[in-house]
Amino acid sequence: MEKWLKDSDVFFEDFEDKFSLGYQIHKRPEAIIPAAKSCVIIGIDSMISDSIRRELYKTSYPFDNIYLADLGNLANHDPKYFIALLKGMLSKNINVILLGLETSHIAVQLKSLQDYTGNIAFIEKAGDIFFSPEIQDIFFNRDHILKAKLIGYQTHLLNPDKLKHKMFNQSLRLGKFRNNYREAEPVLRNVEWALFNMDSIRYSEVPGIKNTSPSGLTSEESCQIMKYLGINNKTNIVNIYGYNPKYDFHGQGAMMVSQLIWYYLEGLEQQIFDNVEDKKSINTYIVDLEDYNISLDFHQSRKTGRWWVKIPVPGTGNHYVLPCSEDDYDKATKGELSYRLFSELGL
Repeated sequence: MEKWLKDSDVFFEDFEDKFSLGYQIHKRPEAIIPAAKSCVIIGIDSMISDSIRRELYKTSYPFDNIYLADLGNLANHDPKYFIALLKGMLSKNINVILLGLETSHIAVQLKSLQDYTGNIAFIEKAGDIFFSPEIQDIFFNRDHILKAKLIGYQTHLLNPDKLKHKMFNQSLRLGKFRNNYREAEPVLRNVEWALFNMDSIRYSEVPGIKNTSPSGLTSEESCQIMKYLGINNKTNIVNIYGYNPKYDFHGQGAMMVSQLIWYYLEGLEQQIFDNVEDKKSINTYIVDLEDYNISLDFHQSRKTGRWWVKIPVPGTGNHYVLPCSEDDYDKATKGELSYRLFSELGL
């Protein structure tokens, strides 16, 4: 990795508070020690990444159960080195947070990390990157993408009809998320790759971000989304996009990004592994839906209380397991189907 990465200037700044993240984080370790909950930070654009680090390193570090390392910034921007670096991390089940992302890196990741990107999520206000021709081409011409989810989109900026394809049917609009933020947890539970576009946050929260809107996610809602990503049982690549210190005159944008990272780490700290196939830790409930002529098996974890449902594959006798919520189960017991299940079953 020596040829691929270089030290951040922030590594040489003083962080004397022993309880701060800047003091506790492992900076450019000679060898990463994979733990059950490991995470590394990698900067792509040095100026952007270092601006974020200066705020992130000031935050507290109450995490006892994770291994956190900062590998510095890319020294070589050749995609083959970048992808090799990511594959090396993911092969060891190490979560990766990428800072200072360039748009060219998004498509490269989705094309090259086919073994690690079955379920992906974009947190965007209007799906500008999600619906870009290059990304859409990857969705429909690469068979490794199972679900592509758009989170926090605003219907006055994006017609929901564009999300009717089954690949997109687990997307979550801003209004529904705000009405019940817990609806985001099952949507994000099986996500391996995520892009958080900072323009999804409302202008009043981050005035130093280009293309923000008067409406959008609050800082608290944004942090909740990141926490759900950290809690999920998948090894993640989390891309934070859209921050530029050139426009961040008061440093509020850098502080916001640092909070997003911090709450992802809090989620990772609290992560509990669920195995839906382990009958000893799972309760199963069978619900007959006479109006739809279908029977569904719901599973609930005894450890975390999380829910899943078995979705039958027509004509095959097979099924797959979909993360769901208790609300999905409650509606089914009343003979109703939530939009999540109705769209997934193709009824």
